[in-house]
Amino acid sequence: MTMYRISTLFIKTSLIYLAISTVLGILIIVGPGYSFMHSHFTLIGWVSFFIFGVSYEIVPRFTGKHLFSEKLAYVHLWSANIGLIGLSISYPFMRMAMLRGLDYYTAQITVIVFGLLEAISIFIFIFNIWKSMRE
Repeated sequence: MTMYRISTLFIKTSLIYLAISTVLGILIIVGPGYSFMHSHFTLIGWVSFFIFGVSYEIVPRFTGKHLFSEKLAYVHLWSANIGLIGLSISYPFMRMAMLRGLDYYTAQITVIVFGLLEAISIFIFIFNIWKSMRE
């Protein structure tokens, strides 16, 4: 029995984020600016993406039903990746501007947009899995 492609993509992506977060964890020694990126790539990238991948695999198998929407799962994959990477990169720039007393409005809007995209992706996952467990 083979794994669903969406599950494999989420799990492989989570392993990439584990590697990235490990490197960022080491870089925290160099400077504290990496801690936000490290925590987000670890908790959302590695842990959440792994859980997403496993959920997309086991819920259909345990319920004996098909995933509600495979297309929605791919929207989740892409929006979650874009949101996570964008948020993790834009937030430190916003903080640097704030600490230097510079105008950080554009950076703040970027953080909000990527943060909302990440949140929306999580609600897509919740909806898709919820509907997959229908009676």
